[in-house]
Amino acid sequence: MWGVRADGDSGVPGSLRRVLADVAAERAAQDAMWGVQEHPDGTGPEGTAAADRAKRDLDEAKRAGGVTWRHILREEVLEAFAEDDPDLLRGELIQVAAVAVKWAQALDRRVATAPHRVRPTRFTAIVDVHVMFVRDGALLLGRRANTGYGDGLWHLPSGHLEAGEPVLRAAAREAAEEVGVTVDPADLTFVHVMHRAPDRVGLFFRAERWTGEPYNAEPGKCDGLAWYPMDGLPADMVDYPAAALRAIAEGRGFALHGWDGPER
Repeated sequence: MWGVRADGDSGVPGSLRRVLADVAAERAAQDAMWGVQEHPDGTGPEGTAAADRAKRDLDEAKRAGGVTWRHILREEVLEAFAEDDPDLLRGELIQVAAVAVKWAQALDRRVATAPHRVRPTRFTAIVDVHVMFVRDGALLLGRRANTGYGDGLWHLPSGHLEAGEPVLRAAAREAAEEVGVTVDPADLTFVHVMHRAPDRVGLFFRAERWTGEPYNAEPGKCDGLAWYPMDGLPADMVDYPAAALRAIAEGRGFALHGWDGPER
């Protein structure tokens, strides 16, 4: 009547067996919860008008090319509700069950035939913080050593943001760890953000007030500190802080680095 295949699987091997197994499992769960149930049918000719309306609705939907599973199942259910002969009622209920099974198979078929889509992993950036210590027009830099990255080149005091750590607190922590001074996070001024390919975001802060005299607090990673005039920074700097400092001098609060195209 509705295009049932001979194997009953509706294009998905094992579909009918799977749905009937699910129905059997649900029946067992109902039996475990409610036991054997004996209720009057509550059906009869008083439901005929509703069944007739459901049949007309289905016929109209067929003519309009808009049949849905709701139309089909509703007609079968209401035809069952209109029947009071036990044998005929049983036949109607079997039809209701058959339509419900086919609907469940149709849902399984949609999943089986839909294009496979893998949800992309959400991008996660590595965030680092950089502190520009400025005193009398000079900038404090440290020369990297024994790190495997940028060794022998000058760099700002910097480090990675840790999980659950606010960026200002991270900047103050890195200042204490690398140059041994105490900075109140409230005395840090945000000056720049740089997005470096492919997965780095650098935040730059300026500090003009701190407690203590800067010194090389990490001699295993740095072989010296030096103050350089803001307009006379060394040529042998790590490339991205050098680019960020140029952007800051030009009044730009944002820059790209390492991407194709203009780094602005």
